[in-house]
Amino acid sequence: MAFYEVYSHPASIRYKTSVCTKATLFLGIVLCLTYIPPLLVAYRSQGFWVKRSTYEEQPVVRFQYKALIIAATSTSGDYVAWSTFPNFNNMQGTNLRIPSISVREEDQNQDGKLDRLKFRLDLPLRPDEQVYSIQLLLTFSYQLFRMSTVVMQTLAFVQHSSSVPGSQLFISGDLRLQQRTPLPHRGLHTVYNVSVIDGASPFASAYDLANVIGSYQDRNLTTFLSCPSPVWTMGRAAGTPFQINAEVRYPVEYVSELSSLIGVSSTSNTPEKQLTQRVSSMPRFRLTPPAMVFLLLLQGVAVVLLFGWYIRLLPCGSPPSQGKVHVLLLSSWRSGSSFLGQVFSQHPSVFYLMEPSWHVWTTLQMPGARALRMAVRDLMRSVFQCDMSVMDAYTPAQHNMSALFMWSHSRALCSPPACQLTPRHLFSNETECKRKCDRPGLQGAEEACQTYSHVVLKEVRFFELDSLYPLLQDPTLDLRIIHLVRDPRAVARSREQSAKALVKDNALVLEEGNTKVVDTQYRVMQEICRSHVRIHERAMLKPPDFLRGRYKMVRYEDMVRDPLTEIDSMYQFVGLEMTQSLQEWIYKVTHGKGKGTKKEAFQITSRNAADVSQAWRTTLPHGKVRHIQEVCKGAMSLLGYRTVASEKEQKKLDVDLLTPRERYHFSWLPSKTDNIKNNE
Repeated sequence: MAFYEVYSHPASIRYKTSVCTKATLFLGIVLCLTYIPPLLVAYRSQGFWVKRSTYEEQPVVRFQYKALIIAATSTSGDYVAWSTFPNFNNMQGTNLRIPSISVREEDQNQDGKLDRLKFRLDLPLRPDEQVYSIQLLLTFSYQLFRMSTVVMQTLAFVQHSSSVPGSQLFISGDLRLQQRTPLPHRGLHTVYNVSVIDGASPFASAYDLANVIGSYQDRNLTTFLSCPSPVWTMGRAAGTPFQINAEVRYPVEYVSELSSLIGVSSTSNTPEKQLTQRVSSMPRFRLTPPAMVFLLLLQGVAVVLLFGWYIRLLPCGSPPSQGKVHVLLLSSWRSGSSFLGQVFSQHPSVFYLMEPSWHVWTTLQMPGARALRMAVRDLMRSVFQCDMSVMDAYTPAQHNMSALFMWSHSRALCSPPACQLTPRHLFSNETECKRKCDRPGLQGAEEACQTYSHVVLKEVRFFELDSLYPLLQDPTLDLRIIHLVRDPRAVARSREQSAKALVKDNALVLEEGNTKVVDTQYRVMQEICRSHVRIHERAMLKPPDFLRGRYKMVRYEDMVRDPLTEIDSMYQFVGLEMTQSLQEWIYKVTHGKGKGTKKEAFQITSRNAADVSQAWRTTLPHGKVRHIQEVCKGAMSLLGYRTVASEKEQKKLDVDLLTPRERYHFSWLPSKTDNIKNNE
């Protein structure tokens, strides 16, 4: 049976990534190598096929204070003359007249290059002498630098005559460049850097204007006074000098040159030939044909190497396409994490949830924390992405907002659009929120999450960082980790007050069944201390690239001693700004009276936070303190907590047990969970 094609269409696969990824970096480098080198070659070589080109440049011109003037005083050949050349003056005899000269050069646009020369000459005359014609020659230093470097001496020649004697001649013109052949594309050219008039010559022919002008015009590069516009003034009073006023402007020139890819085929031994053969020793960027071939080959090799490098590497962690920042507050039970959570929850830019992993630990029947960590990680990924449907697996079929663990601790769930009770810039009231904002479903929570720039989750059920690596490498997440630690002795004392509430969690931490509280206290503390060491060492000692700059450790004691400074530092770490109302709230909560009661163990009330952090020193028996110090010695040393050697030292509250944090290369022996993993 024959088959016929009835329909077909091309398949198109699109690969998307965010801005800060290695794929984007690779694409940017390839695009640069594809377009920039050819454009650079074309620009610097002045085109591939152009034999001649022109460019604009304002020359560097200076008057050399060399001049020669000849004035006819009759129609029968009488004259007077003067120059700046002594040999010429000696030849004039009684025809010599020494004038008064004033010169001024101006930089009108303040660009460092002179733009105009103002020249005035007062020529003294006898009472019976009149001026019928003037020949004036001025010399200049003239330099070009943009392409070819040209250094030469040039002149401006003015000649004017009248049948009527005059008293003054005014001249205004531009000193223009004249080329016979184009300049080479590069090189230092000084063949014309000699005096236009040989002032050292004793011969009259050296000063003859016909010889001077004729020799000058044989050059390839000359200057002339363009459009001098002479104004002849008649009626000189007796005894007054004849006056010459000249304005010479130095305009921008259009310089003609040969392309860099075209050689000069002249075979004559002329000054132009010598000029093209001079090569500058100054460092200049010029591309020759071999250099361009090498550049193109280098471009191809670079593309091949970059492609090979790219396909071997995984994409780095990158910010999300929508610009959200995701923050994980990582801590352990009874370490002050609830207060830290509220510090973020009350911020108007934060969507906060407290311990979503509680749902996993209380729903799934698993033997321990290690078996649950992947489920917790996947739940966190969905919540970070504002996908609350993941909670359907851990909550009743028909559930309200109150199905979320400690939901009323989240100001975002008590504010629009989740609930109209509390405006975002105000602080939420937990009691009122429970009464008015408990609505069916989690659609409101999902919509609210999408409207905030920061999504913050607090977790106490992670004991290492390795399982979080996929979140750190996820290009849709911009994850920052704040690791909150507390003095293990204070944690142990606080755990004693909430021992019954922590029984199930203790069993999962130890990966055992129901155990007696007295048997688990020190073993759980040991696991907690080990987890702090593992997390901190993994983040600080040779962390992977995607973790660098995304981890911050905070001690609870530092936070309560100087709360505004420490919290502002955390805000800056995640890209939040401190507000005046938050400062006032933080100060009020941390500078209250009393140390709190057992009923307030999981509540945020106004207390003297500094006293709370020291309460263990007067209430925890010294025997228990020694035991905690023994099982958590390494963690205390790493995190900066001093041990106490006696009960007297313990209760002496003026002795500071907090030390500056230092890099400490300490490692625990593998934990119990690590041993299980290795045995598998």
